[in-house]
Amino acid sequence: MWFALLVACSHSVTTRLAPVHASSEVDLDAPGPLRHTAFVSARWSVPAKGLIDLDDPRAAEVPDERRDIVLPVHVLEHPTAGTFVIDTGVPRDGLPVRGLLAMFTKEIETEEPLGDIIEGRSPLSAVLLTHSHLDHVLGLPDVPSGVPVMLGPGDEAPRDFMSRMSQGTFARALGDHPLMLWSYDTAPPLETVPHAVDVIGDGSLWALSVPGHTPGSTAYLARTEDGPVLFTGDCSHTRWGWDHGVAPGTYTEDHERNVESLGWLEELARHHASMQVFVGHEL
Repeated sequence: MWFALLVACSHSVTTRLAPVHASSEVDLDAPGPLRHTAFVSARWSVPAKGLIDLDDPRAAEVPDERRDIVLPVHVLEHPTAGTFVIDTGVPRDGLPVRGLLAMFTKEIETEEPLGDIIEGRSPLSAVLLTHSHLDHVLGLPDVPSGVPVMLGPGDEAPRDFMSRMSQGTFARALGDHPLMLWSYDTAPPLETVPHAVDVIGDGSLWALSVPGHTPGSTAYLARTEDGPVLFTGDCSHTRWGWDHGVAPGTYTEDHERNVESLGWLEELARHHASMQVFVGHEL
């Protein structure tokens, strides 16, 4: 299997390194084998200043108030490699949060838990996390035992305050699932993105290194039956931020790197007019 290389242990969680596949040249605009379905797992409301850099002059007219967001789950079904989910929404049986985080997340409203979303589909091959912030990992308790969880390097050992606050929740939600890190340091570029991993090995699904929001922030590019689809993760939280080229705000660890990574993704999308784009917290 593409995830079978054990390299280390971290925080009592098995950490594995995903090898890079060398696929042949792929036409990103050509329809691919993946079937994509988007779900709203939950709804929430958070301050706009976290989602959008309100200090950017282009955001001068954006009100500094709470903004409604969704916690999405994107399901990708491959005819032979199984089912993949990007991020996890929320679980069926209550959020795996404690203390102050329980107060912080009490207004999250469940719409469709991950367990309901994946029920009845082909076996889940992997969970593809865009990063390890709590609103992207809450649904992990609904993931079947043994299914690996993929993450960008650096997010397994966070340094900033927000990520450290989320770490206990992440560990509880992860449980005994294998945690595996994308091998970006040896990954080749994919057009405008400096490092990209061919997830399945057939050029249909790519993990793109877009550091900034967190060190291991990852976007995903899927070649679906309807054409190319880009999932930015929280490299861009909102459609407004994407459309105006404005990076996220206070929720981001390294703003300058986020701006650079967002530029890579926007240029990639400009090169492919048929590419659909899904941002981190709006559908």
